[in-house]
Amino acid sequence: MPMIVDPSAPPVTPPVRVVSPDGWLAGIVDEQWAGVVLAVDYTAGTTPLADVGDVRQVRITRTDPGGGLALVRSADLAWAIEGVGTAYDHEPPLGVAVVYTATPVYADGSEGPASSLAVTVPAPEPGDDRDLWIKSLDDPGLSVRVMIVEWSGATSAGRQDAVDIAGSPYRQLAYDEHGAEVVQVTVDVPPELVGQMRALLRSGALLAQVRPGYLQPDAYFVPGDITGPAPTGRLGSSEGYRFGFTVEPLARPDTIGQPLRIPGWSWDDVAARYATWDAIAASYSSWASLSTNGVT
Repeated sequence: MPMIVDPSAPPVTPPVRVVSPDGWLAGIVDEQWAGVVLAVDYTAGTTPLADVGDVRQVRITRTDPGGGLALVRSADLAWAIEGVGTAYDHEPPLGVAVVYTATPVYADGSEGPASSLAVTVPAPEPGDDRDLWIKSLDDPGLSVRVMIVEWSGATSAGRQDAVDIAGSPYRQLAYDEHGAEVVQVTVDVPPELVGQMRALLRSGALLAQVRPGYLQPDAYFVPGDITGPAPTGRLGSSEGYRFGFTVEPLARPDTIGQPLRIPGWSWDDVAARYATWDAIAASYSSWASLSTNGVT
């Protein structure tokens, strides 16, 4: 069968694969979902890892600018039977370089040498209307990028208890650290994403991210006081719909034992696409390729 090529079509740029100097850790930026696919293969590289057959798991950490260390949610720990495994990080900061470090864990619990690489997940460009990522931790495929309409000034509640002191004009004050900065957010969503946005705002813990120039730190939160969707034009028009909600930052949800979650890819998707295991085996060259839908 002849192949028909459209000369006017732009060339497809494959994702850039960054590999650690030892050849064991690879990272591929997933620009569509603002994440990073991570793969370890301790049988690869110029020199395979010693006792690679005894590797059972791998721990992958991310070092953010300023030295903050975070465990990758799907790699605390990730399975890496006989030295091959995959992970996905849906939470890296946007527009800045981060360093990933993978450490193999042997069957007896001991650890092997670390491998590292650096990547940058692009942030929305200045002037891009869709300037806010709202990401689901449990279902990355629900995540959406939307336009900020309003981002209120932050409020940070004080935590103080005051007691009157007899014979003194001054009160005794007990105080603690101020609460996290709370903001009210209004966003504009295109009509085709209204249903997804409804589901996302009610799906549990989320992550809000904007480009570095906005000077707003990444925030984990569960939306409060949801409003919308409200049409921005006449009801039924093709214009956007607005949602409002409260962002009250939470501590980062626990990463221990969390499974591999990749946007738009799960065992349900595999079952829907392939009727037999033989068909799956014929379509993917390795377990790493299957687990990431051909990305690695």
